[in-house]
Amino acid sequence: MICFSNAPGGGTEGVPMTPPRQVLPRGMYMITRRISQRQFLMRPGKDTTSAFGYCLAVAAKRHGIRVCWLMVMSNHYHAGVYDEFGNFPEFLRDFHSLLARCLNCLHARWENVWASEQTSVVHLGDADAIFDKMVYSLCNAVKDHLVDRAHHWPGLCSYRYQLTNRPLVATRPHWFFDKDGGMPERVELHFERPREFAHLSDEQWTEKLMSAVAQEETKAADVRKAEGRRVLGSKAVRRQSPFSHPKTTSDRRRLRPRVASKNKWRRIEMLQRNRHFQDCYRRAYARRAAGDVDVLFPYGSYKLRVQGLVRCEPPPLH
Repeated sequence: MICFSNAPGGGTEGVPMTPPRQVLPRGMYMITRRISQRQFLMRPGKDTTSAFGYCLAVAAKRHGIRVCWLMVMSNHYHAGVYDEFGNFPEFLRDFHSLLARCLNCLHARWENVWASEQTSVVHLGDADAIFDKMVYSLCNAVKDHLVDRAHHWPGLCSYRYQLTNRPLVATRPHWFFDKDGGMPERVELHFERPREFAHLSDEQWTEKLMSAVAQEETKAADVRKAEGRRVLGSKAVRRQSPFSHPKTTSDRRRLRPRVASKNKWRRIEMLQRNRHFQDCYRRAYARRAAGDVDVLFPYGSYKLRVQGLVRCEPPPLH
C-alpha cells in the first residue's frame, strides 16, 4: 500500500504541497522552460537547431501533440501546443529528456540542462490570449534587442514556417542517436494554425500575423532610439559561448500564472475552475492518505491516475 503522506510531493498531513494541475484533453497551452543557470546551451547553430527540432518533432508525434508556434532562444524556449488527448506531461517528459541528453552530449557535459524550477504551462483561454502569446514568443529576440526583425533570428523560430505554411524537416543528430537504434532518420514538424483562426483564409492569416509582428518590431525600434542603444546582431549571438549567460539578473519569486485570457470574465471563470479542482483534489488526497481506497479523484487528475494509484471521476456530460 502506498503511504501517501510520505510519497513524493506529499506533506506530513497527507496533502500535496505542490498545487495540483488539472490536465484535460483539447487544451491550448503556452510552454516555457529555461536552461540551468541561464546558460546559452541552446545558442543558435546548426547542431542545436537540429537537435531541438528533431527531439520536439519525435515527442510531439509520439504523444499526438500539435505544435502551433515555437521560439528557441539561447537559454529558454517558448512553444504553443494543442493537446488533443490530455497528455502533455508525458510529451514534456520525453521531449525535455531527449533534448537534455542531446545537448549534454553536444557540449561534452554531464550536469542537468534544465533549470530546477517547474516548466511553465499556461492554459490559454481564448483566441486573443492565444494570438497575444504567439506574437510575444515570435518577437522575443526583437524585444530583447538581439535582432531588429523577427525573421533575422538565427536560431529556430516558427515564424518563417508559419508564413510559408511549410514543415520543419529535422535529421537525426548523428552525435547522439545510433543509426541502428530505431529512431527515424528524418522527421517533419508542421506548425498548425490554432483552430480559433481556422475561419481565416491563408492570405488573411498571413496578413494578421505579419502586421502584429511588424508592430512589435516598430515598438522595439522606438525603444532603442529613445535609449540610444543598438541591436546585438545575429553574428554576435552566434559567437557567444554556450557556457556564458546574461549579465542581467532575472526576476525571482514572482507569480507563476497557470491561465491566460484577454477577457476578464473568462479569466475569472478559469481561475475559479482551477481553484475548485485544487480544493476537490486536496480533499480526495487527504481521504486517500487516511486509508479510503474507494475515493474518486476529480476529473483531470493526472499523475496518480497514470501511475495506477487512484481512480478518477468520469468526464462531465456537458
